Amino acid sequence: MITSPNPLDLPSLTDLVEQAIETRRMMSTPVALTAGDDPNPDAESFVGRSSAMVEVFKAIGRVAAQAVPVLIRGESGTGKELVARAVYHNSDRKDECFMSINCAALPDALLESELFGHEKGSFTGADKQRIGKFEACTGGTIFLDEIGDMSPLVQSKVLRLLQQQEFERVGGNKTIKTDVRIITATNLDLDQMVEDGEFREDLFYRLNGLTITLPPLREREEDVEHLLKHYLNVWAKKMKRTDCEGIAPEALNILKNYEWPGNVRELQSVVRQALLNSTGPVIVPSFLPAEVTGESSRTAAAAETGNATGIPSDLAPYVRKQLAAGTVDLYAETQEQMERFLMTRVLQHVDGNQTKAAEILGITRGKVRDRVKQFGISLDKRVALED
Repeated sequence: MITSPNPLDLPSLTDLVEQAIETRRMMSTPVALTAGDDPNPDAESFVGRSSAMVEVFKAIGRVAAQAVPVLIRGESGTGKELVARAVYHNSDRKDECFMSINCAALPDALLESELFGHEKGSFTGADKQRIGKFEACTGGTIFLDEIGDMSPLVQSKVLRLLQQQEFERVGGNKTIKTDVRIITATNLDLDQMVEDGEFREDLFYRLNGLTITLPPLREREEDVEHLLKHYLNVWAKKMKRTDCEGIAPEALNILKNYEWPGNVRELQSVVRQALLNSTGPVIVPSFLPAEVTGESSRTAAAAETGNATGIPSDLAPYVRKQLAAGTVDLYAETQEQMERFLMTRVLQHVDGNQTKAAEILGITRGKVRDRVKQFGISLDKRVALED
């Protein structure tokens, strides 16, 4: 007779069997939201029927053909670059080039060189002349994302370009003429930054030919079902999931009641993860990410590392957990965890003083303010992540 070295855990086995039966029951129930039938779904499409999005579409139509700068405002993940591309594609410059630059992703010196170019020998490592984006894109449209993270020096050069359509390369004295349309975007409060002296008032008014404000997803609840259907179709096609039928009623209720702090970008990620986790044709609650179903990823990380702030002091367990979950966006997820950890630790070090934190981190106070809001960092009495 063969005996097992470990006794059978009947309660755990019973739970697993019951979960499997419940999952099978839900997958056998008619879906509440089908996967859609568009043969060529486009991940870059604008989806929305809410009154707020109708106003966005109208604004795009009004300004696209006009030769004025456009400022797009909205939280991270709301689709600001999609608006910029929509303006470009409906403009008189649609047959010319379109270039996109994230101002927050480049150090100040590199951003200046990227935009305006540089002459050979202008700084260490400049072994040849480089043509900048404003010169290369003449006749076309440039999209400057995260405009609030520009240094004062770059702000002044962009202001001159807007006023006179001319500039000099870094290290050069030759005036170069250009003809570009500038579209900018930010998730920061530029009005407050102007008041705090962190952003040039004259540049703000120059950029603000027309402002298009994108609403957060929590303020356009009627669009959630349309977005879920659209991106379920998009990712099912990309993953070659021809068996995907849709979303079960229980899962749809969870998704409709979720706050979506990451907006449309997060919704895309949730749909993608649900499809990766699914073992059948219907998306049920057990296939949804833990943060959506109520099992906070921060709480899980804290339990794994023993860190009371909910931030992994050792990334190894977090990375293992995400890999086991089948993530396909690990770089962005891990980067966000590290940024959350860094921001909280620095604010704790300076007793919540955002100006000092900005100096230590080498970023603007506006960006610190934005991350405090984004990560739910409480500055009341002690710095901590809100539950």
